[in-house]
Amino acid sequence: MSTHVSTSESGLPSVAVIGGGVIGGTLISAMRVAGWPGASITVANRGDERREALVEAHHVIGTADAAEAVKGAEVVVLAVKPQQMAEVLDGLVASLEPGVVVLTVAAALPASFYEERLPAGTPVVRVMPNTPSVVGRGATSVSPGAHATEEHLLLAERILRATGLVVRVPEDLIEAVTVVAGSAPAYFFAVVEAITEAGVMHGLDREVSSLLAQQTFTGAAQLLAESGDTPQELRRRVSSPGGVTLAALEAMEHAGLQGVISAGANAAVARSKELGAQLAG
Repeated sequence: MSTHVSTSESGLPSVAVIGGGVIGGTLISAMRVAGWPGASITVANRGDERREALVEAHHVIGTADAAEAVKGAEVVVLAVKPQQMAEVLDGLVASLEPGVVVLTVAAALPASFYEERLPAGTPVVRVMPNTPSVVGRGATSVSPGAHATEEHLLLAERILRATGLVVRVPEDLIEAVTVVAGSAPAYFFAVVEAITEAGVMHGLDREVSSLLAQQTFTGAAQLLAESGDTPQELRRRVSSPGGVTLAALEAMEHAGLQGVISAGANAAVARSKELGAQLAG
């Protein structure tokens, strides 16, 4: 199966998911939504409770042994922490089927890290999901390694389709994806937290302030997605000359809002590159 992705009787390739955490579980759910039979998916997770929960919820096959999970699998999804990846690869590489396609969701590690440890010519696709994928509202990128073809990218996109938006980017831009999508949910949560606290400071009950902040941000995001207008146009529409919103935005700008965002983005990129260099050895 050099560049051709073979399939089982279901018409879909058999998949082994190594790691049953939040992202691993989300991808299993996405595959089931996309039509993968439970019998075509094996999840390997050391923790019994989590593994059994996934087996029960999605009717997949479960095992504690990653090497056992990948036997016969045509696609292997690596959903473990970057710090664990070298050890995991060492433990399963001898059990991989010829021509297996490898998808990895680990941050920081380049495709070359896997290609050096996997059989020569193994296609690797890097996948960068974010946490809203759990509720089908994710923003995920796919990036091909040296041996990944159009067919492999289409397969990755099919697996990920139920998680939300999926885009392709060159691997050298994956740190930028981390800034805009991978880490950005945490930035969003921090802003919602700050807005909630501002409401409390000015007299609102905490629960009321939190509900108002959540709904406002959810509604604003939906308006942006559905209106066809740019963020700049929508912002101007809310910011009447001499009004309270414009006063707030001007104060935020004066306090360095753009600089704060840029500083965070730069720190995220630098840390991603630093972590990749450390783990790649």
